[in-house]
Amino acid sequence: MKNLCALSITLALFYTGYSQEKLKTRTGNVTFLSETGLEKIYAENDQTASLFLVEKKTIAFNALLKSFKFEKALMEEHFNEKYVHSDKYPAAKFLGTFEEDIDLKKPETYKDVTIKGEMDFHGVTLPLVVKADITVIEDGSITFVSKFKLNLEDYKIDVPSLVRDKISKEVLVSVATSYSNNPTK
Repeated sequence: MKNLCALSITLALFYTGYSQEKLKTRTGNVTFLSETGLEKIYAENDQTASLFLVEKKTIAFNALLKSFKFEKALMEEHFNEKYVHSDKYPAAKFLGTFEEDIDLKKPETYKDVTIKGEMDFHGVTLPLVVKADITVIEDGSITFVSKFKLNLEDYKIDVPSLVRDKISKEVLVSVATSYSNNPTK
């Protein structure tokens, strides 16, 4: 919890205290997929807030768990009440940086950029390293795409033995977002 508070304060200081380029969105897309031979569970959240501090090569995501939408209402209810306890832990958060020497002012696609950070999910904060494709578009906007796996046990999510065969131990998380230099977008 201390780490999360420190990360939040640091991010707030970066956001308000530096005269650098800050790109943000509130329409980032995060999906997750749990697939076994018995069941496929897919959910999507297109209301994920994100901030990209270009000069600091720092990126942050905040996905409200109740914003994930499922094919079946009962799955959504079980997800929020029995697994992620979204009333107690309302969001999944990631804050990370990358060290690759890439020019975020030059239009180009940078593949497999390594981003090192921390993921806070279900009251557990763990280091997380992900690969991402970052594309700089001619108008200065940037897209970010990443896929990675999260192990449910690492984040203390208990899956009852009755449904253990239906829920994968690892879920595939996909993140896609666009940051625009145009404040009207």
